[in-house]
Amino acid sequence: MNSNHKAEERFLKESIRVLIVEDEEKLLTYLKGLLNEEEFSTFSCSSFFELETLIEIPMSRFDIIILDRLLQGKDSGTLLSKIKYCFSDAKILILSAINTPSEKALLLDSGADDYLAKPFDGEELVARVRALLRRNYHSIKLGDVSLNSISRTMTISQNEISLTNKEFDLLKTLIQAPGKIFNKTLLNSQVWEVSSDVDSNVVEATITKLRRKLVDAGSSVSIKNIRNRGYWIEE
Repeated sequence: MNSNHKAEERFLKESIRVLIVEDEEKLLTYLKGLLNEEEFSTFSCSSFFELETLIEIPMSRFDIIILDRLLQGKDSGTLLSKIKYCFSDAKILILSAINTPSEKALLLDSGADDYLAKPFDGEELVARVRALLRRNYHSIKLGDVSLNSISRTMTISQNEISLTNKEFDLLKTLIQAPGKIFNKTLLNSQVWEVSSDVDSNVVEATITKLRRKLVDAGSSVSIKNIRNRGYWIEE
């Protein structure tokens, strides 16, 4: 592996954020150890209540969410749609002691991206996480716009356009869910990782710059908004 490839791999690992939702302390510690060995940044919550709170007040972004199906006797699967809405960038891996085709189908249809039955092998879990990350970090495209997650640049009609980190993160968030309306609170939490009570025009300023870059490049893709509702992207 040459130095450029090593640098790319290091960049990806350092930027990967994994949320582990697990109420068994020993298993949580084990999972954090596995993923820390991969040089990923790990975060955790250990109860249904903590997960609900995290969804209600999203203060961060995650690339992977490892979700235990039962948290202190409560079904975390009932929160899948909310999790997908609040953390639209994240891929969700379900861990469950129930291993039936109907169980898997239900959770995958509800928004999970993968399913792993307990007990599981640590190497298999890490391999599945890597596979989910490959889905996240391939080029992301909408119309004539392509985002490169390594160089964090935008390409339109073969012309590469530089973006600031926040411009890239904001555009990626919108492009991964075309047509979905993101209000200012949600964009603050996912892109800038700040609470909804922060009084700032940073979202509007960044949107304005992105719109100008799309227009100047002659892109068919545009960012729309409805006053007091939010922003979305469409071709």
